[in-house]
Amino acid sequence: MNEFELFTLIYFVLDSYYDSDECDDYINTVISDMGPFTFSDIGSADRSVFENFKKFIDGRKITIDNSFSLAKDYVKTITYADVTPAFEDMTEERWKEGCEEYLAQPHKGMDLKQS
Repeated sequence: MNEFELFTLIYFVLDSYYDSDECDDYINTVISDMGPFTFSDIGSADRSVFENFKKFIDGRKITIDNSFSLAKDYVKTITYADVTPAFEDMTEERWKEGCEEYLAQPHKGMDLKQS
């Protein structure tokens, strides 16, 4: 798994957990700024968000087995809004199943070097 794939999976969890009609503007901003599909290149809608994520990863190897822990640790670094509840309701088993399903399908960033 590469950095962009993990970033995208975190985005999917946040986007599906927070119904835009029910969450506040701060959480909507976090999700909008993350938007990995806003532009055709690899990154986020707000370029600094993905750059900060890459700094957080800092060259660590990302695997399906450690990705859930990395994802939970990353969302704790988001200070603009508390989005940690999205991962409190997620089980590691469900996370891994989602990763495997996503990674098995053609997707943006799949041709990038693995972390």
